[in-house]
Amino acid sequence: MAILLPIALGFLCIVVLRKITQVGSRETGLPPGPPTLPFVGNLHLLPTQFIHYKVGAELKLGSGTAIVLTDAAAVKELIEKRSATTMDRPPLHLAEVVTQGLNLVTLHLYARRYKSCSLVPLRQVLSRYSEKWKILRRAAQAILTPQASARHLPIQQAEIIQLVHDLLRSPESFYTHVQRYSNSVILSVLYGKRSPRFETPETVKFFKVEHEWTTLLETGATPPLDYFPFLKYVPERWAKWKQVSKVVRKMQRDLYFTLLDETQERLRRGEGNGSYVEELVEKQKDLELDREMLGYLSGVLIETGSETTSSYLQSLILALVAYPEVQKKAHEEIDRVVGQHRMPRLGDLEHLPYVQAIALETHRFRPMTPYGIPHYTLATEEYKGYVIPKGSTIFINACEFLNRWELYDDPENFNPDRYLLTENGTKPGVDGSNLRPTFAFGAGRRICPGLHVAQHTINLSIMNLLWAFEFHKAVDPKGNPIEVDTMDYLSGLTAKPRSFKCRITPRSAEKAEIIELEFLNATAMLSKFEFDLCPEDQEYVAKLRGLAKSKV
Repeated sequence: MAILLPIALGFLCIVVLRKITQVGSRETGLPPGPPTLPFVGNLHLLPTQFIHYKVGAELKLGSGTAIVLTDAAAVKELIEKRSATTMDRPPLHLAEVVTQGLNLVTLHLYARRYKSCSLVPLRQVLSRYSEKWKILRRAAQAILTPQASARHLPIQQAEIIQLVHDLLRSPESFYTHVQRYSNSVILSVLYGKRSPRFETPETVKFFKVEHEWTTLLETGATPPLDYFPFLKYVPERWAKWKQVSKVVRKMQRDLYFTLLDETQERLRRGEGNGSYVEELVEKQKDLELDREMLGYLSGVLIETGSETTSSYLQSLILALVAYPEVQKKAHEEIDRVVGQHRMPRLGDLEHLPYVQAIALETHRFRPMTPYGIPHYTLATEEYKGYVIPKGSTIFINACEFLNRWELYDDPENFNPDRYLLTENGTKPGVDGSNLRPTFAFGAGRRICPGLHVAQHTINLSIMNLLWAFEFHKAVDPKGNPIEVDTMDYLSGLTAKPRSFKCRITPRSAEKAEIIELEFLNATAMLSKFEFDLCPEDQEYVAKLRGLAKSKV
């Protein structure tokens, strides 16, 4: 017996060691993927090694599995047709800590951390989390349908007029003008309160919160908490991410609930203007929303609606500067359809096929969210002979398959004409039925609920910017053009081009006069969304309109 005990202990140690060293290794039956390292698997490759497998790649993230879809047909099959088992989001501990599981975009339906808790029945937990998502999603969809979204067109049209006026007045600040515009549109639609300046307090708070929050979510910013759960329990003194999470949580709540309180107060004063949150407040009981849900639902829509739109428009301007021939064709089409004497309206879009093609090509050329928001499998699936285990994280690498040479002619160039040749922009004869350039909005049951509002904002922006301006390369002191780099993008969850220089000039003196006049005419609509402005904003608005009046 004395001999058997050391042998048994030695055997046990070998088994345990073998189990530990298998963490991060690839099981059989999974899609192909890059070589793994012990313990970490492929964590060191995120996200730069996603693009090398034509159908899909499998990555080991610690003890977890990630599937990277690099084929549109796979997205169609797994995310859209089989959405019942791929609709979830992966457990994200940071989102749970910061938003208490109330972020509609990142909400994980089935909370893993309760599965072993004998005090709470599993069925009750699953029901609670899935019902929470259904309530939030139902509330978002009820107010953001195509019909409901059309009600916000007047303020969107008025806001694009201010953006054009801002660019006329100080074109060198186009980068922040675009940010102000996208933030003001979504604040107006959601809360009925606009942002007339980039320095407006709500806009300053938003971009500060957004920067801190997205930085916290970036790969490598925190330990891999969801793949090595024991890291969650490191004391706060040694876990800076816990301190930062508390700060971000407070910043978010200050912004979200201050805006919510102001909206409710305006309703009590009888000063409503038909905003999204007003309708949520009025239907709160029917939609089964409590105050926390209401605050976070509208708050997360600011995040998704502001940052992505500004990134898209900055990519658009970058492409227009780099490809002047695209501008020339667009100018000819807009002048023919809209003319010189008025600014475009959304109804003009159906008569502007080339402008529509520019919108699609911008989505394809530089998707706003290159890897999307990941999905999570609720059951084991099989695709083309490969196993996708239950509990796998699924990334959609739209950036790769929307730039594949076998699908598109010269995909590295910005060429809207491709969408006039074939419906999906692919080479003639190539089946593009599974391809759509708007994968940045997501797929399946988790597609962005604000899609229609975002598309209206984007389409109005493209038409009016191209009607009003020419976009040129900036010049150095010697008069030489400064080249722009269409590949120079910041790292992050959204594809945002690094700040660049360009020249923006009005296409004619007549158009400049029309812009001034339209800006004054937009006062009636904009003023409906200017309740509770700070004194500095009130002074700025009055001065801006006074200057416009003096030029008309």
